[in-house]
Amino acid sequence: MRLLSSAARLTIIRNRVISIGMMTKDVDIMNAGDERYALDLVEAAVNASLIESAGARPQDIDDLSLRESAAIANRLRYRLGSFKKSGRCRRCWLEKSLCVCDTVQPLALAPCIRRIFVIMHHKEIALTVDTAKLIFAAFPDRALVIVNGLRHQPAEEEMHKSIAKGEAIVLFPSDDSVLADQSVFQDSVHESKDLIILDGTWSQAQKLHRSLPATATRIRLSDTAINHLAKGFGKQLRPHPTKWKEVSTLEALRLLFVILILLERTQPSLAHYQSVANAAAAGRLVETVEY
Repeated sequence: MRLLSSAARLTIIRNRVISIGMMTKDVDIMNAGDERYALDLVEAAVNASLIESAGARPQDIDDLSLRESAAIANRLRYRLGSFKKSGRCRRCWLEKSLCVCDTVQPLALAPCIRRIFVIMHHKEIALTVDTAKLIFAAFPDRALVIVNGLRHQPAEEEMHKSIAKGEAIVLFPSDDSVLADQSVFQDSVHESKDLIILDGTWSQAQKLHRSLPATATRIRLSDTAINHLAKGFGKQLRPHPTKWKEVSTLEALRLLFVILILLERTQPSLAHYQSVANAAAAGRLVETVEY
């Protein structure tokens, strides 16, 4: 039997993935939340990545990007399979008896923020304690999920286009970050920009940050906001030795809204959403704690 070269094999694989790839690209990026949940988009990318890898073991794949995507897709396949069997809600990721969807209603997004790209570490997907799910629930037509390292995600392509045009802002306290204010999002050229936020433990968020192009402007929260976090407000249900690093992704977004003096009704709603979800998840906290 004649063995195909790696290049020929990849060509065949990529041809096989076209149908599912087109399915994921058919998602309206500006309205990705319309009757689709974040998990639906993740699942479509997982399926496309599994087909592309053609069942090969990740360690046997030469292409680094394909290898990483295949490894993540395999992990998420089992996690999403277990999630389905558990019967948990696909919107709030909690057990049906603890579902908070009636409380977590869609909110208006500030006019100066066009879209929110939420880059998630794959270990955060479907976690009971993760707060990104509440961002998707609060802004279903503007918040878009991206699983770092997973291929076949139209939202990721859109995000990189936005970065290339200078229309995306990253919320992360890097050494070169500037203080957040409304002028960062609105200038003489742009009436609005996209916001990129990172979802994971502190160590995971640092890795996610390093995966982004250096050309994207970084912003950080004010010292007042950091002091607020240091007192334990808005923390996630996983501890960290440094208090302010316990901040949840949702709370970081809420504090950004406070700094921008935007959406007076949205800010307390986001805080309430986290309190409700935390209370529901607290009794079921059996997942691994990571720093």
